Order: sequence, then C-alpha cells, then structure tokens
Amino acid sequence: DYALNTSGGSTTNTVTVTNPGGQVGTVGTAVSLQIAASDSASGQTLTYSATGLPPGLSINSSTGLISGTPTTAGTSSVTVTVKDSTGATGTTTFSWTVNAATGNTITVTNPGNQSGTVGAAVSLQIHATDSASGQALTYTATGLPAGLSINGSTGLISGTPTTAGTSSVSVFVTDPTRAKGSATFTWTINAAANTVTVTNPGSQTSTAGTAISALQIQATDSASGQTLTYGATGLPAGLTISSSGQITGTPTTAGTSSVTVTATDGTGAKGTATFSWTVNPAAGGCTAAQLLKDPGFESGTSQTAWSWTSTLGTAADIFNSASSEPPHSGTYDAWLNGWGQTDTDTLAQAVSIPSTCKSATLAFWLHIDTAETSTTTNYDTLKVQILNGSGTVLSTLHTYGNLDHNTGYAQHSFDLSPYIGKTITLKFIGSEDYTLQTSFVLDDTAINVS
Repeated sequence: DYALNTSGGSTTNTVTVTNPGGQVGTVGTAVSLQIAASDSASGQTLTYSATGLPPGLSINSSTGLISGTPTTAGTSSVTVTVKDSTGATGTTTFSWTVNAATGNTITVTNPGNQSGTVGAAVSLQIHATDSASGQALTYTATGLPAGLSINGSTGLISGTPTTAGTSSVSVFVTDPTRAKGSATFTWTINAAANTVTVTNPGSQTSTAGTAISALQIQATDSASGQTLTYGATGLPAGLTISSSGQITGTPTTAGTSSVTVTATDGTGAKGTATFSWTVNPAAGGCTAAQLLKDPGFESGTSQTAWSWTSTLGTAADIFNSASSEPPHSGTYDAWLNGWGQTDTDTLAQAVSIPSTCKSATLAFWLHIDTAETSTTTNYDTLKVQILNGSGTVLSTLHTYGNLDHNTGYAQHSFDLSPYIGKTITLKFIGSEDYTLQTSFVLDDTAINVS
C-alpha cells in the first residue's frame, strides 16, 4: 500500500490506497476492478482518478471502480490517485497486461430489408470489419434475387432483378483464418408492369451427334417498341440459344430434358414457355461426352448440380473461392473438412451412363493438406464411392487420408466401365476426427464416355 501525507495549512490527513497487484485481461472481454482506499480522518469524501489505463477502461471518480472492455493488446503502467476533500492524496501504481483475443471476430453490418423492381438495376454495398488488422475479407451470399450477385472481394451486390418475389438473403464474410460473420435480411422484388408472352414450340426430338434445324422461339410484348432478349435453361448438352431466340447446335448426349425458354424486355418484364426435348442415341454408337454438371463447381453457393451435406459448414464453406485453398482452375473448388473438429462432409451427383458407350472414366484433381503429424495412421479420410439409385454402395473406388497430403493438386482417375448402361451416383465423403485439421480440396471433376 502507498500513502502520501500532505502538510500546509490545516491539512494533516493521510490517504492510503491499497495496491491491487498486476492485472491481466483479454481484448474484447469486460473487466471490473474495485480500488480500495482509506482516510485517516473519518467522514471524508474520496475522489478517484487514474492515468495509464488500457484503452477501453475507465475509473468511476466516486466509487473507484475500474470497468470497461479492453480494445488493444499491450502492457500499461497504471497509477491511481485518491484525494479527499482537504486535498490530501494517496497513490498506487501497478501493471495491466491486455492479451490479444484468441480468435478473429468478423462483424457484418446488416443493411436492413431491401426492395426493388424487376428490370431496375440495384447496387448495395455490404460493410464488414475484422478484429484482426490486415485481413483480406471474402464475401458470399445465398438467397439473392435472380439477376443479382455479390462481388467476392468488395462485398458489392449489384445486377438487375429478373423475377418478382421476396427472398431471405444471407451474406457471409470470411477471412483467411476461416473466421466468419454473417447478416440476414429480406429483399422484395416487385413485378414490372409489362407482359411478355412466349409461344410454346411444342415437344422437340433430335438425335445425338446430328445438328438440329434451327428453332426460332417467338414472343410478344404488351408494350410496343420493346427489345426482347432470350435465354433458356435445361437445353440438351450441345445446344445453345442466341439473345434473339434462335436455338442451334448438335446434341451430344441422349436423354429427355425439360427446357424453359425466357424472353425479357427492357423493363425486366418476362415470359416463359416450357417444353420437352428428347435426344435419341446415335444409331449403333456413342457420342463422346463429359457427363457431370458443373464439374468445376463454378456455380459457387448457387449450386444445384451437386448435392451436399456438412456437420459444421455452410454452402459458402463447401463451395470455396477463398485464396487460402485456391482452385485448380476457375474461381471455385469444393473444400471438404478442414475444421480440426469432428466433421463429416459429403458431395454427390447422379449420372446416367449411356448403354451404347464402350468406355467410361472418372477423373478429378485433389489437393490434401493436413496438420496431422502421424506417418502411419490415416485419422482423417476421403472416400470416393459409386452408389446405385437406392443409395447402396456399389464400390468404394479409393480412400485417401492425411498420409496422402501433397503441396499441390494431383489428378486421379478410375474406370467406370462396369456401370455403362446404369444410373449411378458419384459420392465423395470426407471424415475428420476431433483434432488437427485435414482439408480435402476437389476441382475439375469429369466422367468421360466414348
């Protein structure tokens, strides 16, 4: 304890301040420290002050309670002074160490509910902060209205809405340490006034390997002078539609597709027509083709080709564009596990292999990195399996593990000819134990037939 006697005039009081000893805290964690002091004269009112307190802390001048939440790591020399009404003072000095927080914290500012109109361009900047300085943030979003997208580097949501309706939008922000923050809000898109009508061309039939006769889609707009732009989903592989509505090309794969054609005017008003398109096998042969949809995962979090599950992750964790696990090519890869906790992630897609084909081969690029140190045991694994339509495992093609870790991507391939003429499901299963992460990163998958 420290005390200061002051003399002069009639002041003979002694104020004694109890030293609380060195203090330790953590950035972001609230603290409370009561300073105790006594006066040799009874009935005195004590006033407290302090210098050198860590940023974020303050002292109550009446009670001597130091409280607050430290904001900056470091060690400070703190001096507390206590003064009574006669001017007598006492001081004590001690150290206060504030340690850095154990993990980064990302805070995403919620922009509030949004509204717009079909055909009217929008721009919304998402703002986020990271508790650790110098971190590069990556932005993703789910549930955005059709026509809108988010810039992964800047967080700017922009585009022109194409469909009326209300969406629940979730924005996710991550840093290279995999710290994550999110915000959820609604976005209502109101319909445009115009009406676009698309004439249904009826069901279509063609043959694999034979160019089709050009099919012109016809549409009208209730408003005069509008320029219509055409698009289509579900076209057989090898066919495309021009912006003027003409479908051309050579189908490559036998099967029946449900095709939806959309015509959109300058205000965003649109009309659709849906019809079936059957592609018959080429007589006596097989058209060489790659059968997997979105083989490089470039749809990102808007993924529909691959089904997935995860114990710990979200779509933004599985379909990854972060620089910490870069893709083999393109913008996205599929990142399974990597948490250092008990976790199971799966990725699957069903494929029909034409019976007219003579060969079928699975190929993919795989990168494995791990914090495991064992040279004998695979604690974390990735299974590559083939399932039938009922979900029964027909074959486990290979099991990779932390012992297979590598510095880059390696390509792997397997013969699928036993499954020609069958509908199968390709499935990847990543399993991680309770500690020491292993990341299995897939890209540029393919099932090639000929």
